[in-house]
Amino acid sequence: MKSRRPLLLIVVSALALRFLLMPVLPLVDTTEGRYAVVAQEMALTDDWVTPKVWIEGELIPFLGKPPLFFWLAAGSMKLFGINELSARLPSWLAMLGVVALMGFILRRFVDERTSWLAMALTLACPVFLGLGGAVATDMLLAAFVAGAVLVYLAFALETEKRLRRRWSLLLFTLLAGGFLTKGPVALALFGMPVLAWTILYRKWDLLRDHAWGRGILLFLALVVPWFWLCEIRNPGFLEYFFVNENFLRFVTPNYGDRYGNGHIFPRGSALVMLFLATMPWSPYALWLGWRRRRDVSLRPSNQMVGLLFLGFLVPTLFWCLARQLLITYLLPMVPLFCAWLALVLPRGGLLQRRPGRVIGAVLGTVAVLGCTLGPMVCADRSAKGIVTCGQRRVGSMLIFTRRVPYSAYFYGRGSVLPHPKWPVAQATRLALSMGDSAVLVMKDYCLEDIPDEMAPHVRQVAAAGKYVLLVPEDQSAQLSASECRVVGHNSTPYILP
Repeated sequence: MKSRRPLLLIVVSALALRFLLMPVLPLVDTTEGRYAVVAQEMALTDDWVTPKVWIEGELIPFLGKPPLFFWLAAGSMKLFGINELSARLPSWLAMLGVVALMGFILRRFVDERTSWLAMALTLACPVFLGLGGAVATDMLLAAFVAGAVLVYLAFALETEKRLRRRWSLLLFTLLAGGFLTKGPVALALFGMPVLAWTILYRKWDLLRDHAWGRGILLFLALVVPWFWLCEIRNPGFLEYFFVNENFLRFVTPNYGDRYGNGHIFPRGSALVMLFLATMPWSPYALWLGWRRRRDVSLRPSNQMVGLLFLGFLVPTLFWCLARQLLITYLLPMVPLFCAWLALVLPRGGLLQRRPGRVIGAVLGTVAVLGCTLGPMVCADRSAKGIVTCGQRRVGSMLIFTRRVPYSAYFYGRGSVLPHPKWPVAQATRLALSMGDSAVLVMKDYCLEDIPDEMAPHVRQVAAAGKYVLLVPEDQSAQLSASECRVVGHNSTPYILP
């Protein structure tokens, strides 16, 4: 037990560090702000069927994702209030869940030390740990997909038939959760590596032991009701979701996205993204894989290693075919990669002899960078500071130039004027016409776009991150430093003269 204490300390410290940062860092745009707004509207309106989001100044149905993450975040807001911690809590719990499940399965079928090593390796990956406290669907999907592969491994290794059936039912439950998080892609990311493993190792006989009847009924009972209700309330939803969001987006860049712009990368970029997502262990794994390529090759004697290896390799190759891609899509592969690495590490290597020192040094570096750069980066990409300042002007609406950021809707619900994308001149003219009833917010580089005839009539009074706050000239004296404290991206509160 003594040799495992450093790994236990690393796991607990990583989870605690990410939890403590969640209520401190403001929500960043666009992803965190958008998903937080969807959950906020759900919590406030009690409409649990149709998620809604602000697009071009209108509150419209958000039909690009199933609702499970929004249900969890909205439920968290109901329990703990509308704040950053509540919005981020589902991702943190998902991270905790998949790491704990991985540890339990490895401890049961391998040994306790390997289980703690795999958990520590996973939580020391900066991308994984960072997204474990973000308002996004990716960690929840990663928990269900990686969890399903790990549960299938347990199902394959379990010798007692009764327990094997329980693993099978848990598998169907996780797949239903993944489907309710992001749709059919959850089934694909699980099914492709498991099918490849079944073919390579000729494990067709395992299919007979699944609880097919109860499992399929359980899956359908969890998944079908919401899709049916959502189609009734939003005719055409099923066609858009399954055709546009889950087929066309992978074959064409112009797939009819209603909620944002696609992210275009060259095909094959998923390999680079996997390398980055599994840093800092990926360079060592490449070296180790080449050095011990005969030992980790897909042979019958290495069935456990083979399933974990295929679990992160096959989905990555699948994503290599797509151009609509983000590094977050590779998140489900991270726990499987780290579990594989924990199994194939050489017994005499440094990570086996002194894992606490190596992983602890990595996590310490991640913690220092997260605590120093995190607040600065988040403040610069969030509208929280400027909205808080603008709300000091009681009774005034905040008018943003160009597009209203999602985080402004979250922090300023009721005090931010919804509108489509407006040029600087139009927003400035409206703010001047409203007089005491409005304050103007824009990004600092937009100041030069204020028309010359309007510039003398507004005054810049505060700044936060990349945003500045302006008021009509006769209001500027009323908004003093004692009324507004804003944290800028230099971590220094300041009011402009």
